[in-house]
Amino acid sequence: MNTSEEPLRTTPSEPDVEPRLLRAFLAVAQEGHFGHAASSIGVAQPALSRQVQQLERLLGVVLLDRTPRGAELTAAGRLIVPYAERALAQNRRLVRAARSVATGRADAVVLTVSAPLPGPPGGLLAETLRSFRTAHPHVQVSVTGLDDHDETAALVGGRVDAVLTWDEHPVDGCASEALVEEHTSALVGREHPKARAAKVTVSDLADDALLFPVRERGHCWAQLQAAAQAAHVELNVVPTAPSAVTDLVAAGLGVSAVPASFRFAAHPEVAFVPIPGLYNRMSVMRRRDDDSDAVADFVSACRVTARGLATAHPDIWRPAH
Repeated sequence: MNTSEEPLRTTPSEPDVEPRLLRAFLAVAQEGHFGHAASSIGVAQPALSRQVQQLERLLGVVLLDRTPRGAELTAAGRLIVPYAERALAQNRRLVRAARSVATGRADAVVLTVSAPLPGPPGGLLAETLRSFRTAHPHVQVSVTGLDDHDETAALVGGRVDAVLTWDEHPVDGCASEALVEEHTSALVGREHPKARAAKVTVSDLADDALLFPVRERGHCWAQLQAAAQAAHVELNVVPTAPSAVTDLVAAGLGVSAVPASFRFAAHPEVAFVPIPGLYNRMSVMRRRDDDSDAVADFVSACRVTARGLATAHPDIWRPAH
């Protein structure tokens, strides 16, 4: 035995944090109220309060300030939120991996992507998934639609692996790559006076009710508003869910402004009329610390698809500058 060797040094182990404690904390963080949070995850309020207190003891910090009106995140709580979300997302991946072994698909990889929905056939999302799945048949791709203001939180929290977004400004810890700029078209009913026009202006949109997903597509709405202000007109907007816009326009209840690729859906009761000079930029976003081959290959597929679409359909897309 070599007595000159230093004795093995050990350090206190870090506490194991149970997923149920993280779920309890995140529920309160989201609801801002212990009672509402308890209802949202189906536990009794005293049990929820004990779980949050247990988490605070384990971590050695106060995560929530209890107030007469509910609960507010402390500075430590705000810092912990994305880590808690990511830990739960990793837990879900672990479960899916184990189940894939149980079902005989041990090589399966799950990639969760967020994108503006609905997406037209032949559009960037559909064509990217077509090429990606052909090249990576072992990867299961799950697509979810999120509102603009929810995308980055879902990405940072690990609930999604990549985001196709109209936003080009990533948050800390995320990387964004501009892919393509897509022309915007006015969407009008077949019997609308502008249905056969060669083009329309933003000012023309002010003549009708504008059916637009203001909350869900905040980035596009901001650009449309800026164009209206530059033209010195006020848009008569009616907030409308993305999935309902086309049908309501077809019913003659108003007009809208949509990505030009929506014409690929070939709805017989609507017409697409170009709005010259109005484009929106589509980017792909990912976490900087995610070294997954599936994510890297998905981003690459987005890049290649965007270049191909800009070449094949220059009236709809152009390369991002």
